[in-house]
Amino acid sequence: MSLWRQFLRQSWWIAVGYFIILEAALVVAILYWPRFRDNMPAITKLVPFRAIQDLLASMEHAGYWPYLAVQQWFKGCSLFGVAAIAFIGSGIIAREEDQRTAEFLLSRPVSRRRVLVVRHVMLSLLVTLPVFLSSISAVWISRSMGEYVGWGEVLVSSLFMSLFLWSLASFTTLVSAWSSHQLTAGAAVVGVALVSFAMYLVEGINQWSPFALVDVRVFMAIHDGAYPWWAAGGFVLASLTMLHFAVRHFAHRDF
Repeated sequence: MSLWRQFLRQSWWIAVGYFIILEAALVVAILYWPRFRDNMPAITKLVPFRAIQDLLASMEHAGYWPYLAVQQWFKGCSLFGVAAIAFIGSGIIAREEDQRTAEFLLSRPVSRRRVLVVRHVMLSLLVTLPVFLSSISAVWISRSMGEYVGWGEVLVSSLFMSLFLWSLASFTTLVSAWSSHQLTAGAAVVGVALVSFAMYLVEGINQWSPFALVDVRVFMAIHDGAYPWWAAGGFVLASLTMLHFAVRHFAHRDF
């Protein structure tokens, strides 16, 4: 239990800030919807990237749901989620060497595997619970603007986005297990995310970006009742694989 408390004590304020920013951005986006809807044709003409034009076109065609999906999951959870994962997850192991506390941590009668798994689980919970909490609030806030979204599609979309963030958390755990400095681990995670998003904006290679797996088309399919099982299974498999290699490396790492 002390492992859980220790990690939570170090990271809870980042998680709370992440939730507040995510919720505030969602509220602003929903309140802005009527104005955005009325000016959508003009906005679409001003956007330079084809991928973003396609997102706007789907909003113009299908209305509020793709707008909510882009604002909450594709943009909000991806952007702020990556930042939270980088801030919290980069220090899972790398912080111990940075602060010269690795020997103290490993002197406890707890296996290295348990240390890493507990911290990874806490990281995953801290970045996915705000996704569900803020998304649930969207159901009520949307009604104030005359828009109605179903509980089922919101919860399923939040689950899918949480699996995506879990895979990023697993990648960050792996990077931290190999890194000697928290800043290096965090910069590596943010760098990979920026390159991936840049790929998404370039027509011809955007389908190779991880962000293509959580763009508006996926959430439109969920809205229509088609759950992306293959992508969800890929997230789970990738997360478990990266966690396995992180545990394996940490078990034999010298400090």
